[in-house]
Amino acid sequence: MDLKMDINIEQRQELIMTPKLQMAIKLLQFSSLELEEYLDEELLENPILEKEDKKEEWEESLEDHYNSKNFRSVSNSSEGKDRESFESYTNYRPGLLEHLESQLYEVLPESELELGQYIIGSLNQEGLLIPSIEEIAEETGRDPVLINKVLEKIQRLDPVGIASRTIKEALLIQLETLGGNNELAIKIVTGCWDKLNELSIKKLKKKYKVTEEEVLYALEKIKNLQPRPASLYSNDELKTDYIEPDIIIKKDKEDYYAELNSTNTPLLSINPKYYSLMKNTEDDETNEFLKKKFKAAIWLIRAIEHRRMTLLKISNVLINRQKEFLDKGVKYLKPLTMQEVADEIEMHESTVSRASNDKYVQTPQGLYTMKFFFASGVDNRSSASIKALITEYINKEDKDKPYSDNKLSEILTNNEGIDLSRRTIAKYRNSLDIPSSVERKKWKRC
Repeated sequence: MDLKMDINIEQRQELIMTPKLQMAIKLLQFSSLELEEYLDEELLENPILEKEDKKEEWEESLEDHYNSKNFRSVSNSSEGKDRESFESYTNYRPGLLEHLESQLYEVLPESELELGQYIIGSLNQEGLLIPSIEEIAEETGRDPVLINKVLEKIQRLDPVGIASRTIKEALLIQLETLGGNNELAIKIVTGCWDKLNELSIKKLKKKYKVTEEEVLYALEKIKNLQPRPASLYSNDELKTDYIEPDIIIKKDKEDYYAELNSTNTPLLSINPKYYSLMKNTEDDETNEFLKKKFKAAIWLIRAIEHRRMTLLKISNVLINRQKEFLDKGVKYLKPLTMQEVADEIEMHESTVSRASNDKYVQTPQGLYTMKFFFASGVDNRSSASIKALITEYINKEDKDKPYSDNKLSEILTNNEGIDLSRRTIAKYRNSLDIPSSVERKKWKRC
């Protein structure tokens, strides 16, 4: 469907955003909650708009009005001259949690704001950072050193520990910013976090050569931390209980298909009563008012339909590229970039970015952000897939003889056909917050 938007071009060929184009971009970026709130406001303000309860009625209504004479006249009016301006506007600004975004302006210079917005737009529902530094660098084109610098500032915003890559990192950041003596608590989290439930106070006393009171004090400190920083907020955007998928991927026999979650996106149509009044009234003022509202309603319905079709097109590419993931899990996730998807659906990469922002996909393997599916990789395996394999092999290793990075490299080459250097294995392992083989051997004695 060809969605036309308002745009003005000055003589010097500068692209100027009009209110309608700004709104179209926002509609595509909106989360389901934001879209629902916006549409509820529009329904209150525009009497010619109404909400359809049944999908079949909505589709029939939509088709009727697309084919109506009034719709064609609106489509061919002044809006019709502005084709594809929505696609050509590439200044992507991700939608972000308001609380975090407001703090960015206090800690980051203007040159780093876009990077900061990208980072806090890449959090999962627990407030942890999804992509690695390397993946952010590849996606944004920014220097990894700068990304680390910006990330460290964000991690010390309120809530402290937000955008940590692991729960362990979130706890350590919180301990570092707390007042008082936290040295023992930091040592315990650093050295024994993954085994903490198995350790007695007696073992901790012996390991760190401290008193029982000191151990209890440190454990109390740890107990009062927030392992999932986003849980501090009651905001619906941050509650996992309130997250509903935008896209649901289902299986019919051997084939997967995608559908939009209709429960969180109202279906709009034209109110027949006001439509009839617009066509038949002899009062010029009433006719003028209703024509204006009708034009706005048709534009909004078309914009929502464009959003719907864009999400489905992206989802269908994900299904075609990630069938093994859908069948077997994260280990089988393949590398995929937004540019590849954009090329396949014949849209601009920025449109894919906007559409993917704050969207969730329910799959047979669980609920994921749409951006989870866009990742770099090696030998036709995504970074997430490689990390899952490394974690699996380490979990299965002999705890008395843990695998070195060289050994892991050899195993992945021989067993999985993935050729990675020892150094690359170490980078993936560190991003997972998994200690070296020497440290893992110490854990057994911990």
